[in-house]
Amino acid sequence: MLFVSHANPEDNLFAQWLSLRLATQGYPVWSDVTRLLGGEDFWNDIQRAIANRTAKFLFALSRASNKKDGTLQELAYAKEISKKLEGQVKDFIITLRLDDIPYDEIDIRVNRLNHVSFQDSWASGFAQLLAKLEDDKVPKNPGFTPSAVATWWRTQFSSELGIRQEPEELLSNWFPVQLPEDIYFHNLSRRSQGKLELDEQSLPYPAVHDSIFLITFARAEDFDGKLGNDMYIARVGDPLKLSAVLKDQKGFGKHLFRLLRLAWEQTLRERKLRTYELANNARCFFFVKGQLQNDKIFFSGADGEKAWRAMVGYSSRENPQTGITSVRYWHFGLEARPMVHPICAYNMKPHVLFTSDGLTVWASKKRLSAARRSQCKDWWNGEWRDRTLAAVSYLASQDGNLEIRLGSNVFGKVASRPLLFNSPVSYVDPQLLRAETDHLEPIDDYGIERSDEDDPFCDEAQT
Repeated sequence: MLFVSHANPEDNLFAQWLSLRLATQGYPVWSDVTRLLGGEDFWNDIQRAIANRTAKFLFALSRASNKKDGTLQELAYAKEISKKLEGQVKDFIITLRLDDIPYDEIDIRVNRLNHVSFQDSWASGFAQLLAKLEDDKVPKNPGFTPSAVATWWRTQFSSELGIRQEPEELLSNWFPVQLPEDIYFHNLSRRSQGKLELDEQSLPYPAVHDSIFLITFARAEDFDGKLGNDMYIARVGDPLKLSAVLKDQKGFGKHLFRLLRLAWEQTLRERKLRTYELANNARCFFFVKGQLQNDKIFFSGADGEKAWRAMVGYSSRENPQTGITSVRYWHFGLEARPMVHPICAYNMKPHVLFTSDGLTVWASKKRLSAARRSQCKDWWNGEWRDRTLAAVSYLASQDGNLEIRLGSNVFGKVASRPLLFNSPVSYVDPQLLRAETDHLEPIDDYGIERSDEDDPFCDEAQT
């Protein structure tokens, strides 16, 4: 079988994922988060298991496992077994490198072993590991199949520790938007011949240009002298009911989507949040160092109690060779994705960005990706939820709503609390009862992954 040694609880999520993926490929695998799938629930003698039942010892190397006595003791014993098997078994120990731990800090028992990198992508690391296992002709067990793993998973999650016949209120990340009743289709024209062209980003209020129309919640006079030297509103549109337009005009939803996005971006620029360009023309708005008092926001938490969360923080590391301490700042930000169905709302997606000066986001996509993986590894669901609630509450006014300007005297209102869903049953993850993680890591649209040699602390010129 394959034995997965890892830091508990820091690397539980990875160990569970790896164990299940290996089992679906036909490999008997043991880890303390899954035990032996379909077999023993607990082994009292780990050493005997490593010595007598293990074909490969997979050591999940991370900053946590590199310092934990338990994992290092397992590794030391595996090294003893490896020496006894020398000449019989090739590469009894395989190291799986999970994070950005520097090579000069890796335990001496590990740094000379062959490494499979899972830093950039668990999927690519897994593909390399499978190739290694196949090359070394590690035996499989026909009892370990995708259906067997699925059966094990259902058994784990349908137990009395899973679904409970009790109602539960669930917090979403949908923040409802209340919009004005009236919308306008103003007719555009030119003073000279040519194509009607308009830069929507340069307009004073959210408006979408479609053919000869300027679609907006704002009145025509709000754009007087603001459409450029050659463009003007030739005919003022009559107010139309938004609900009727949504119902009757096919494809209007995409225009409303753009209006909501423009409104959000203009509002957050007015509130002095910095902008970071994501993939697919999306934008994230983040807090800079010193923008908030002590870089914190006090707010009403999910349970209604007063709480606070940091929006900016930092981590540092000293170079043992030069003695120079490098500092990186992390910045919490929000991307608001408009929704027009089934309700008008903003789907809030959290992001974390990094700077060296508290202001300017690093240019290197690879460096950002590496730093995010390192910084946010141990952030729980509650961390992301609370920071999102805190950021929106900071932007909201006294009445509990965030106003988005749609015209000179026209506003939409975004709720500072997300939509709640009521479930007839509740659920408790069995893993939580075994001191395991509830970890959820956002996937930022940086688009480029890092290579092994990229260091999130290094100078920009080195990346």
